[in-house]
Amino acid sequence: MLRHLVLILLVVNATFLAWSQGWLKPLIGVQPDAQHEPARLQQQLHADRIVVVGAGAPAEAVSAPVSAPTTVASVTASAAPSEAEPAGLCLQAGPFPKEELAQVNAALQGVLPANGWSQEPETLGGTWVVYMGPYPDAELYARKLSEISRIKGLQFEEMKAPAAVAKGLSLGRYESLEAAQGGLAAMKLRGIRTARIVELKPATEVVTVRVPQAAMRTQVALSAVKLPQGKSFIACKS
Repeated sequence: MLRHLVLILLVVNATFLAWSQGWLKPLIGVQPDAQHEPARLQQQLHADRIVVVGAGAPAEAVSAPVSAPTTVASVTASAAPSEAEPAGLCLQAGPFPKEELAQVNAALQGVLPANGWSQEPETLGGTWVVYMGPYPDAELYARKLSEISRIKGLQFEEMKAPAAVAKGLSLGRYESLEAAQGGLAAMKLRGIRTARIVELKPATEVVTVRVPQAAMRTQVALSAVKLPQGKSFIACKS
């Protein structure tokens, strides 16, 4: 009995040894710890340089042979979308009379590139009044003031400045000569014959300086620019 047991153990050990060494593979087709595709190991180049690429990387970065980890890093960085630059702010300063433009341009040349700003001309309306006077005689002035006050619904203004129209009466202010002429005609219809048109401020040609797109750095630089009349840049009105 003991002899049979020893014989069985020898056969089992021999069988296990033959299987573990792969001697039985031609018979049973299985080998422990076998590499089923050994050709892949021969095809791998620089396996120690393999880099795991994230899911967001382009397909060509995954499929192409990798020569070094830095190659994949450069491809991934170039594929990332660049952040959009913030849009510049439109700024303007003025208006300035034409005789001050040379000073304005000289101040901007050290801050903005050539053609970095534009000049937009416009005409500022003057001021005209339908006027009575002046009356340097205090008694005459008081009498005219009393007469005007008795006209029902008539609006007037005592003029104290500028000196050329002081001690006179304004029967209306207008922003154009044509409007003032219409106002004078209306006064004559009401029986006021001594009124006339006086120009208080003539229409003037001015220029507004505009920077269409000023980045943050440019905005800071423009805030320090000294402009005529103490004016500064503000956001464009339109």
